Amino acid sequence: MNHGLQNPPVSKLLAVKSLAPAVLAAALGLALPAAAQTAPAPLKIADVRAVDLQLGAQPGRVGRAGVDAGAKAVEIRTPDASFIKVHFEHFSLPAGVTLEVASPDGREVYRYSADRRDGHTVAADLGEDGKTRFSAMSISGPVAVLRLVGAAREPWRADHGIKVSRYLEGYPEDMLPELQNEGLLSTDAGGKSICGTDNKQAAACYVTSDPFAYARSKPVARAVMSGGSLCTAWRVGAQNRMFTNNHCISTAAGVAGAEFWFNYQRSTCTGAQATVTKVAGDQMLKTNTTLDYTLFTVKNFASISGFGYLGLDPRAAVANEGLFIAGHPGGRMKELSIADTQNSGGKCRADAPSVTGNAPNSDVGYYCDTEGGSSGSPVIARSSGKVLALHHFGGCFNSGAKISLIWPQVSTYFGGVIP
Repeated sequence: MNHGLQNPPVSKLLAVKSLAPAVLAAALGLALPAAAQTAPAPLKIADVRAVDLQLGAQPGRVGRAGVDAGAKAVEIRTPDASFIKVHFEHFSLPAGVTLEVASPDGREVYRYSADRRDGHTVAADLGEDGKTRFSAMSISGPVAVLRLVGAAREPWRADHGIKVSRYLEGYPEDMLPELQNEGLLSTDAGGKSICGTDNKQAAACYVTSDPFAYARSKPVARAVMSGGSLCTAWRVGAQNRMFTNNHCISTAAGVAGAEFWFNYQRSTCTGAQATVTKVAGDQMLKTNTTLDYTLFTVKNFASISGFGYLGLDPRAAVANEGLFIAGHPGGRMKELSIADTQNSGGKCRADAPSVTGNAPNSDVGYYCDTEGGSSGSPVIARSSGKVLALHHFGGCFNSGAKISLIWPQVSTYFGGVIP
């Protein structure tokens, strides 16, 4: 059984590529960018789609105790979508029966049953309780296959079954640059974060030419929130600790409803997508609006331990010291801001060691290129390889909140020892 897109289909993006921005915005149901604003909004890279699926209630699909439940699979198939994330409006299965949510090739498989829950997210702001209402981890690509497998060890009750009322559909990857350039992924004037020529490149382009920066980009992840918005996040220390912006995620529900994709990058400079490791958010530890940070943990931390961590450099920036930024500008696969044609050295640097962000002298200013989606990115000091600022504003100067101000507020979550 296949279920297509509604209001409008993802494939419609490709059909309207040549339209003027105002027409394109109307066709996609997106707002045109407003005037530049102080507080940016997270980038939008997916839409929530309505669907009406039920597994377990139909005669013949599942049935008596001891009878195999996996005779039929249900597909959610959405042409051109970059990922599909399924929400369970109701989830209740008898012992012995498992729901598999998988990609057609079986590379991604998540299993959910009465006594097992693989990776999943719980967005309380969407009415999810983590028991009968939650969301499966996203499946990359345009097809998610749902299949009930196993043999029931108890009778099927009236409340047993699965209802899917909506799913999150990612915009096509190859359309993200154009949509971002037209300002259709955000209500912000994100183009003003490109200072002069856009010098960002895919992270893998620096494997040989700047192996230090490439290696330090590994702890950086794509943050995908429950409503389809996107920012950047990163591992802070050896413990289960991650940072992003407060304007990206500011509540416990926001953390628990988000996914974090590690190694979401090209395998080579112009190559295909590398193998991605996805984890769900767990607990919010600390957040602050003025310094625009959220410190949080993730589930299944062991699966991302191999990506390493960045550490913190809580000191005053030195004028013209070397910097670079790793993140997911425009929602794209990981990119590095290293080159900078706005200064004579040709490299990113601390052009203004102290500028006003949300408070006087709260930020470090730089001309390193960023875009919507870069929010939450680490601004890394070339001298230490550790994070000197947390990027959050564009405007040329672009700027990040000083880690020297953030650290005193979060030090207790690291036992007082700077990672």
